[in-house]
Amino acid sequence: MITILFHVRTLEDTVEAFRAFAEKATPLSRAEDGCLGYVFHQQKDDPRNFVLREQWRDKQALKTHIDHLIEVFGPPRPGEALPAAMTDLCASTDLKFYTVIGE
Repeated sequence: MITILFHVRTLEDTVEAFRAFAEKATPLSRAEDGCLGYVFHQQKDDPRNFVLREQWRDKQALKTHIDHLIEVFGPPRPGEALPAAMTDLCASTDLKFYTVIGE
């Protein structure tokens, strides 16, 4: 299993656009084969901050997911992996992989 925490700080004027992206990406991602969990959170006291907690069955499921995001939202910028339609809304991003303890 692959567990990811993806932290995003949006640009000042893109909070609602990023939230709309998250609201569209969530049901699409949850419907994908291999998705074990996909939940966006928005920080209450600073709405520019979001965290996505996602879990995938394996590397292939994650790769298929990223390919699907690109198919739906468009290509990434050169040298990047995620759609520019999403990353252009972000002031910063931080992606970390985690191991589940106790399984």
